[in-house]
Amino acid sequence: MNYKKVIIRIIIGIVVATSLYLGIHIYSNNQVINTYAQGFEKNALGDYAKNESNMVLSVYDAPFFQTYTNIAIHHSQDKVDLIIWVPLYNKEFSYGLVVTDDESEVSYQIETNEHLETEDEEHKQILESKQDAINEIKSIAKKEWGIRLLTIFTSKKKLSEINAI
Repeated sequence: MNYKKVIIRIIIGIVVATSLYLGIHIYSNNQVINTYAQGFEKNALGDYAKNESNMVLSVYDAPFFQTYTNIAIHHSQDKVDLIIWVPLYNKEFSYGLVVTDDESEVSYQIETNEHLETEDEEHKQILESKQDAINEIKSIAKKEWGIRLLTIFTSKKKLSEINAI
């Protein structure tokens, strides 16, 4: 077989595969943007942002060759940020909180479950100290995106408090 034909077929295959991937990626990314950026303004960086209840909500475009994007809520007064990683091809979200301590000039990046809880004892104490801000963030996420970040029932909390979130 002629080597030129083989090389041309390989190049055509690469172009078709890349075009197919980019088409799927752009479509999936637009679905995420259409779902989560309703009523948001596009900023100079090409991302979407909105102010709500003294918090900044943001939705980001997924870069090419990245299979997820993120949506975030920044609570500037209490220095707590919620980051939700949204996969483009399924609905299995991942969650994290960034808590900034201005006194010690430290930021804690805490990976959490869907209840915004962690297994790490040191991080549990940090999250407990910011529970009011976390509850505000949960209510904004539910109101804005319909994402219900559940709270596990514990003996310390009343059922009415949990349902209010």
